[in-house]
Amino acid sequence: MKEVKCTWCKTKDKKEEMKVEEKGTGKFNKNGTEKMVRKYFHKECEIEFIKDKEMKKKELVELDLLYSFLRDLHKIQFLDGRMMEKIQDLRNGTIKIDGRKINKYKQGVTYSLMLETYQYIQQKIDFILNSNQFKEKWNEFSYIFGTMVRNINTVQEAENRRVITEKINRNIKVDKETVEIEVKKTQKKDDLDISDFL
Repeated sequence: MKEVKCTWCKTKDKKEEMKVEEKGTGKFNKNGTEKMVRKYFHKECEIEFIKDKEMKKKELVELDLLYSFLRDLHKIQFLDGRMMEKIQDLRNGTIKIDGRKINKYKQGVTYSLMLETYQYIQQKIDFILNSNQFKEKWNEFSYIFGTMVRNINTVQEAENRRVITEKINRNIKVDKETVEIEVKKTQKKDDLDISDFL
């Protein structure tokens, strides 16, 4: 029995007990068949892998929206490496201790929250751009990025309050529906009741 390694958890198991995902490489073997890349998963690991894949697709869309917004805001064609590094460090929650970076993975602020914060402080950004003269686009980006970082908590708290309010409203609707159902119940008339004859 041949053993293969699970792509997600990196443990080996029998090939027959694993699920396989095949993808063509675009290259061909000598006999004319297409070369395939195979990824093997345990059944439980495949679910986690699919969730991770969907999360990454969603994040890619969010990053694209943020990137487009920043390009338009700073009136540049593309963000350079330093700018993207700052964005990625904030997203991952990377911290600096004694001049060394301690890298983390996806433990920081989401791209969508960064974009919401930029949109929330749009008036401040316009004021900054109109009142300050920056030597380079990097200086402009850093200044506005710092302003955005200082306002993230405000936007996050507003989002948390909105979520809590929605949950409360959903609970209130459920309570109203149960009350309406209880009110609609009618009692049966008693057969021995003679009040109709009087």
